[in-house]
Amino acid sequence: MKTLQDRSMFRHLERLALRTWPAQLEQPCEGWILRASDGVTKRANSVWTVDGSEQWTGDEKVITEAEAFYSSHRLTPRFHISEASPSGLDDCLERRGYIKEVPCLFMTTDVGQAIWRTEPVDGNSLRAVVQPSHDASWLEHFLAMEGFAPELLEFYDNLFTRIEAPTAYVSIIERDQCVGMGTAIAEDGWSGFINIVVHPQLRGQGIGKRIVHELARWSRDQGANRLYLQVVADNAPAIRLYSGAGYEKLFAYHYRTKPMDYL
Repeated sequence: MKTLQDRSMFRHLERLALRTWPAQLEQPCEGWILRASDGVTKRANSVWTVDGSEQWTGDEKVITEAEAFYSSHRLTPRFHISEASPSGLDDCLERRGYIKEVPCLFMTTDVGQAIWRTEPVDGNSLRAVVQPSHDASWLEHFLAMEGFAPELLEFYDNLFTRIEAPTAYVSIIERDQCVGMGTAIAEDGWSGFINIVVHPQLRGQGIGKRIVHELARWSRDQGANRLYLQVVADNAPAIRLYSGAGYEKLFAYHYRTKPMDYL
């Protein structure tokens, strides 16, 4: 049973996470935020529904307004629903035909525990490069490691440029080759990790652990004592990595998407 104090923390963390992935367009709507970014990523093209209320009012006019917004941008209506969203909203969207997609976990840990649990072993040949901002080289390596099309470079360049809080862009290097990457954003005593990716041919060799270690060390130096991240619930390798670093599930979230036959 989630308490009011729990839900207050969930809302606070959702607000911090919102600022780690700023959309191209963010339009307020009755306490919600309508996000649009030319359809690239669900997070940047969905309604952020954490308006501070505990219970859904049942007034569906705001849902209709959101649907009109996404229709005007030629995007599929999609809602980000978490345990910080008003109770009853998820059921309302289900009744309107929205499909539940991409269950995710919001995980947290203590920064000291993450550093200790991911300490590199002696003789490790990996080295870390930490940048305060991204550049063309960092972006190109990131897109290649994720398997993303080069056409997405502009989207991610703009996305990262919009982040306002102190940010670290980490690259893990082995024999002059970039083998892993990650990003941390520090704000209000917390640091959120995004974009953790390892070269696809080198996974399972401890590179992800080193990424978390370097991000955690930077976060501590920024004054953060707690860490958070968001991960797809069925991504077992990533969850093993994060659990090994001391992360535990705090709450869950998912998306509700209107299917084409309802449009």
